[in-house]
Amino acid sequence: MTDPLRLTILRAHNNYRSQLAKGLVTDVTNKTLPAGKNIYKLVYNLTIEKVAQATANMCKMEHPGTVGYGENLWANSWAMDNLTEAVIGAPLSWWSEKDQCPINASKLHVTPQVFDKCGHMTTVAWSHITQIGCGIQLCPAQDWCSGWVCLLKYRTDDSANTLLYARGNPCSKDSDCDYYANSKCDTNCGLCKAPLNAVDPHKPPKN
Repeated sequence: MTDPLRLTILRAHNNYRSQLAKGLVTDVTNKTLPAGKNIYKLVYNLTIEKVAQATANMCKMEHPGTVGYGENLWANSWAMDNLTEAVIGAPLSWWSEKDQCPINASKLHVTPQVFDKCGHMTTVAWSHITQIGCGIQLCPAQDWCSGWVCLLKYRTDDSANTLLYARGNPCSKDSDCDYYANSKCDTNCGLCKAPLNAVDPHKPPKN
């Protein structure tokens, strides 16, 4: 991974999340999903990248289920001119699942049925995720792939929370961002920014 690739995949994710916050995303019925509040802007985490890269290096389309992380996998089986195509193509593929996503717009809960149809999209969209890291690997020819594997891990403390995001308005001032303490608002994209050491206030304490 290089800094330009990291920035590319980060920008793609935050662009999709900004669209969601502003009420610019449509669902399986082509109806617009409601705008959202307390949707957080992602930052890139090199420690998470190491975990993601270790998984990508195995060249297996399997979810290892690393505790504390959400995860998306993507693989291509065609020639690519450069890695930028992969780090753009992966989140684009995941986000396109919105067009088959049966989420109830009034409740916005990720039910098992919703996750089955658009689990990659909802993983990108979870409102309280704050950090991501990406691993990418060129894999030898296999039944499912003869090209690049891109794996994203998403650091989250509320993976058990079935609410995708809360209906509301995108932030326009810091006080609108109150899920994590001491959050700030990026008014350009309507996303909140959490401190790097933010702890989910709704997560049960560890025993």
